[in-house]
Amino acid sequence: MIMQTKWIERRFNFDFPVGMMPVIIERLRGTHSRVEACAAGLSREILIARVAEKWSIQEHIGHLIDVDELHDGRIDDFLARKLELRAADMANVKTNSAGHNGRDIRELINDFRKKRLKFISRVEELNDGEAERISLHPRLRQSMRLVDMLYFVAEHDDHHLAVIRNNIRLLSQ
Repeated sequence: MIMQTKWIERRFNFDFPVGMMPVIIERLRGTHSRVEACAAGLSREILIARVAEKWSIQEHIGHLIDVDELHDGRIDDFLARKLELRAADMANVKTNSAGHNGRDIRELINDFRKKRLKFISRVEELNDGEAERISLHPRLRQSMRLVDMLYFVAEHDDHHLAVIRNNIRLLSQ
């Protein structure tokens, strides 16, 4: 099996038109359904098991909830025309201390769905001029438009979904 590239090693080219925003929004809208489909029918033991000392499936889902707060804040940064976006907590303190494994999976997925749909609702209110606003991403040291940030979020979602799928495969053997 091909080893997945670590998130912090990813590089991005943001060279697509703003008109891709509806497609990106649709991708973001579908993440909670894909998360729910991944978790469907899994035992609690599989959902909370850690693979190679890394996050469990539930912790990956919880992480998606935790970082939606960052994404929402970055929209504020773009709208306020800040030169640089707020930084992510690369130590993931919030996720590591949240106790996501102690929660019921249905509650976790429902929480993610609610937060993501609220985020989508906010994004859908943006106009072309707002979607084209540019700020510097603090870790990538790369300029990005608000529409690029949405693509970045979708890629982040898919990164964690791929890890979840791999964990399911490994834990189901």
